[in-house]
Amino acid sequence: MTEQATTNGQEGHNYTSPAGIDYDSVPFRLWNKSKKLFWDPADIDFSQDTKDWQEMTEEQQLAMAMSCRGFMVGEEAVTLDIIPLLRCMSNMGRLEDTMYLSMFAMEEAKHIDFFRHWFDAVGFDPSLQMRDSVGYGGNGGGGSGGNGGGGYGDTQQVDPFASLQRVMNRLDNDPSPKRILDATLLYNHLIEAVFAIAGYRRFDQQFKLIGDVKLPALREGLSLIQRDERRHIAYGTYLARRTIAENPGIWEWVEQRWERMAGPLMNGGFDDLASTLAKRRLDVLRVAKDESVDQVEHTQIEDFEPDEALEAVS
Repeated sequence: MTEQATTNGQEGHNYTSPAGIDYDSVPFRLWNKSKKLFWDPADIDFSQDTKDWQEMTEEQQLAMAMSCRGFMVGEEAVTLDIIPLLRCMSNMGRLEDTMYLSMFAMEEAKHIDFFRHWFDAVGFDPSLQMRDSVGYGGNGGGGSGGNGGGGYGDTQQVDPFASLQRVMNRLDNDPSPKRILDATLLYNHLIEAVFAIAGYRRFDQQFKLIGDVKLPALREGLSLIQRDERRHIAYGTYLARRTIAENPGIWEWVEQRWERMAGPLMNGGFDDLASTLAKRRLDVLRVAKDESVDQVEHTQIEDFEPDEALEAVS
């Protein structure tokens, strides 16, 4: 039996694991870290949140529910739409990337699991019509809600979820460096490293309003989700830097693309935090102009993780 798979008479993968796995690669180190930091929503005790919820005002409940619903829908969007990126890395024979992205997808699904269990525990129906609650919840730079349709990246509308599926699915037919960068810029850098972090900050403000000890299960889950998301942003930073390092002439295009994606944020169209985060993403990627692929691969994964996500919810 040969190492090369065949399906319907067509060639399949050239399997690389018999020759070894690159344990030092960034994706494999992220894979290892994810295994060590695994958590299960079913292990969280939601009973105190059920009690605390009943003591909150209707206004407090609605504000918290909007944020949670926005995050839950955002996690679902990525769970449904991340597969083309995983398939792209698989088709390119990048085993370590594919291994980590399988964990990445599972973690996004786990985040849906957590928020859905929390809604069930407090007895709130998130299927109710709620304004500004599509994708990392609320207004003020923490979510996409209510900004209209249009293909994001092709318009000046700051609505990244509107085109996430299209941008990801495009990888099935065009796995070029620009399309890979499009996918990671939109998801890892804009949605995760800007909108989600701003959304976490809003959670922190809401917790301060209702009392520092209320809703302990929600706090615990958000802390664990942030920990996962730091690794997701780290992978996106790695993937973008590696792609830029492999294609040194592409940087001007990256700047132009980010301006199309995040220009309204950087130019003061949203709150100061979102603006700062959006500007910082270019700085994080700019270093790849002067890096080799080998340098990117040997970067410590902590250097890829955003400081802003360390304590976004205290």
